[in-house]
Amino acid sequence: MDNFEALYEKLNRLAKMASDDRILSKKEMFGFLEQVLKQMDQLREEYTKLLQDHLEELSRTYQEIATLFELNSMFANVVDPSEIFEPLTQTLRQTVAFKAIMIELTILGNVLEYEKSFDRQNLIAQAKHLLKDFEGVVLIEPEHGMELKNLLSVPVRSGGTEWGRITLIEKEDGIFTAADRKILEAVAFQMAATCERYTRLRREIERQRIREQLEIAKRIQTSLLPKRLPRSHHFEIAAQMVPAIQVGGDYYDAILIGQCVLVTVADVSGKGIPAALLMTSLRSTLRALVKNAFGLSRLAEELNSVLCEDLEEDRFVTIVLMCLHENGEAHIINAGHNPIVHVRNGQIDLLEARTLPMGIMKDVNYEETVLKLDPLDTLVIYTDGVTEARNQAGEEFGFERLVKTVKKCWNKSADAVMKEIQDELRFFCGDAPQHDDSTLVVVKYFG
Repeated sequence: MDNFEALYEKLNRLAKMASDDRILSKKEMFGFLEQVLKQMDQLREEYTKLLQDHLEELSRTYQEIATLFELNSMFANVVDPSEIFEPLTQTLRQTVAFKAIMIELTILGNVLEYEKSFDRQNLIAQAKHLLKDFEGVVLIEPEHGMELKNLLSVPVRSGGTEWGRITLIEKEDGIFTAADRKILEAVAFQMAATCERYTRLRREIERQRIREQLEIAKRIQTSLLPKRLPRSHHFEIAAQMVPAIQVGGDYYDAILIGQCVLVTVADVSGKGIPAALLMTSLRSTLRALVKNAFGLSRLAEELNSVLCEDLEEDRFVTIVLMCLHENGEAHIINAGHNPIVHVRNGQIDLLEARTLPMGIMKDVNYEETVLKLDPLDTLVIYTDGVTEARNQAGEEFGFERLVKTVKKCWNKSADAVMKEIQDELRFFCGDAPQHDDSTLVVVKYFG
């Protein structure tokens, strides 16, 4: 505007001189006009250049915006970050003319690397060497005296996770600008979002795969439990096992051996798949040993010997082995398990553990206890998951509540007694999550 005002003043002076009737020579007139025309020509050139600069700036801005839109669309349609490396390079190079690019990401423990050079091959090696000493955004310019002319490197991070970095090496013309940095930071932001999305997807797929496998394991474990419990005129047996998660280490069985029934309730230490595998091994061993027609004590000793060889030092099994005879004799071994509740005419008696759990040490002498049952006697065998079940306040169901519940319904059928205990448990626990496997076996003797 100052230039235009100065030119306007000169033209005003010329007009004033003419209006004052001053006689100007042609030379003066043309000289004056020539100066004005030169100034106008200079102004035209300056404003033409300024307009061209503005147009170039608008063109670059348009190109940057178009690139960002294209990149945004590209990232929105990709799942695996490695799929975008090549198209990202081609799109990015249309706006920022670099000579080489380097991308390194670490996702779920896997390192993804992408390198591409459009010039000499040692550019990438030089860039790797330089970046070892830097963190965060790295901008190297020509005057820094580095072996590379210039370099722009931006970390790919989101929240507290740093996934890696994207590096552009040596711009073909000039230096990396603030606009270049903004574009690369936008790319890094989109890349971080893609890494997060991919990680969540992979973890969800893995969780779904584990859920499916656990569901299969649960079906297999359930199939290992007796499909039908032995029934006779003398005994009624009811049983149920509920794992805390899809599979667990609790086990029960009822095997008909001649004129007696072998009832087993066991609790493998631990939870989840490891405990379930040990439970499977226990079942197979027990069923194989039963075929040898050992007495109960010998059966327990053989079973313990096998478990001592198979189990790790921190693993063990609490177990109840009970042979029920038609005449009412119950031969019982309680190896480190919870007390068995014996109810006779409403009175409670406890059959405590008398030996160590199995799998701890060899050569343990497992002596059996012989109990003579009367008609309508009831036996309740359970695992820790019953008495240690908790409500939402963290309070345990406890042994006293179990005994109180059994005393209320002991004269009912085995199925009814089990249902009564389960109903009491559900009412007590409410919506609190189950934290341990829960197994309950009820035996009713009719005489």
